[in-house]
Amino acid sequence: AFNGTFTSGGNEANFSGLALALAAKFPESIDDGIAMIGAKPVAYASAESHHSLDKSAGLLGIGRKALRRVAVNDDAQLDPGKLEKVISEDLAAERIAFCVVATAGTTNSGTVDDLVAISEVCRRHNLWLHVDGAYGAAAIFSDKHRDLVRGIERADSLTIDPHKWLAVPFAAGVILTCHPEILHRAFSVAAPYMPKAAEATLPDNSRVSVQWTRRMNSLKLWLTLRVHGRKAYEELIDRQLRLAASFAVWVRNSDFEITVPHPLPIVTFRLKAPDLSAQELTAVHNRIVDDVTRDGQRWISETIVNGHSVLRMMVISYLTEKRHLEALQTALAKAAQKTGLCKQPSLRI
Repeated sequence: AFNGTFTSGGNEANFSGLALALAAKFPESIDDGIAMIGAKPVAYASAESHHSLDKSAGLLGIGRKALRRVAVNDDAQLDPGKLEKVISEDLAAERIAFCVVATAGTTNSGTVDDLVAISEVCRRHNLWLHVDGAYGAAAIFSDKHRDLVRGIERADSLTIDPHKWLAVPFAAGVILTCHPEILHRAFSVAAPYMPKAAEATLPDNSRVSVQWTRRMNSLKLWLTLRVHGRKAYEELIDRQLRLAASFAVWVRNSDFEITVPHPLPIVTFRLKAPDLSAQELTAVHNRIVDDVTRDGQRWISETIVNGHSVLRMMVISYLTEKRHLEALQTALAKAAQKTGLCKQPSLRI
């Protein structure tokens, strides 16, 4: 069973996850500071994981260099073999490994790391496993697609952002852990002027989180579930995955090509222009983005995945329908033709 609390978003939730990992591995450091550890603590995440982890490492005092960015495989996933190798090298150098952060839905490409394999690495080395599921963890609401995040139940702590795939208003993040006693160890402080909870079963959020004064962020998700039910979320997730899959079919039959697998409703693709240099392709992609988004009717972006420029499309609004993607396809086809690099008009499916 998981316990936790609402946060302001994924940044705070990921910060809390690393704080929990430190509290679990080095309980004395809560009072005495990380200097008492006597060696360099290190945590691990993929090269594609969220920038909030770098911020958190700095703010927690272990330093941003203590966050080891591990290379990804061709599918943009954290490579378990490379992770094992880096951990072994650090242990041989007398560093203290304490945490691995896996991602269920990277920002760039929607990639889901192999949570089962990574959890086995953590088990062998007695490391805390934090899963940043700010986006992708919502897949558990779909009976049909929950295997996309298989192994997420093995996490020691978990980030979820309902204000992403669960379509509630900003801001609503969640930090969960199967070690509730660590929540208290990491965050509880004595404050005699604070009233005690009226019931033993009622959590005192000030003792299990970074925040003191806080909004009732839970109301948004609770009310949505009460009004629409879990089934509505399942239908939303299934529909958006279908829309993204249909868009990917169009890409494969167009002047573009898919770059990495797309388990979630984020599709990354690039123009078929093998003769262009990396710099030239980036410039072309940015021109396509400007062309497609100029009228304010749709939004895509240019980003970097596995070291290469790609275009990124994401289905995130619960209002998105097939007609919106068809309009995007038309705009992309026209923009591709304007580059002068395409041999024939893009097909539309």
